[in-house]
Amino acid sequence: MTAEAALPNDEAGRPRFGSFIKAVSTEDKLEILAVVLDVVTSPPDSLHRPCALGLTREELKREQPHIFALLKTEIRAVNIGFIQAGTVYQHLPPQPPQVHDFVYAASPEEIIAITAELDFLRLLFHLSTTVPSDELIAASIREAGRAYSDATEREDFLVRAGRAVCQLFRSDYERMLSIVKKIKPSNI
Repeated sequence: MTAEAALPNDEAGRPRFGSFIKAVSTEDKLEILAVVLDVVTSPPDSLHRPCALGLTREELKREQPHIFALLKTEIRAVNIGFIQAGTVYQHLPPQPPQVHDFVYAASPEEIIAITAELDFLRLLFHLSTTVPSDELIAASIREAGRAYSDATEREDFLVRAGRAVCQLFRSDYERMLSIVKKIKPSNI
């Protein structure tokens, strides 16, 4: 899924790597959940290329505020499941989001529901993009852990996720160990 941020210069318009978003398809009555792969801010066309002006973001906003209006932020994400009529499905949706469907940050409740069985890890494991899947798996587990407000529930989720990673990477000890080390919650 690729989406354009409505407010590209707003912090909310740039979700974190591995965070969860949802596309709401009112026509199909689906809420498609996805994990963020990449966030890129660029000009809307291929003719103009941004260049560093040697100013801080605050100086740019004060001296040349029009520059920010000339940029767009695109969010790339991988679909991991969907919600239809209140039921959570942890597999790819029957169809992708449509062009004008709106995209939002997933709520903590939606994140907990879509990651409950950890099936999304297998989708990320088999992902073939330029994004390193090991980093994405670790980041998405950390982000899912942030959805839990209770420290005990968060710890339980992270332990279950660590076990799922061990199972998924059982034939590649080095990769498994690398991911598990990155899951460890230091400051979730």
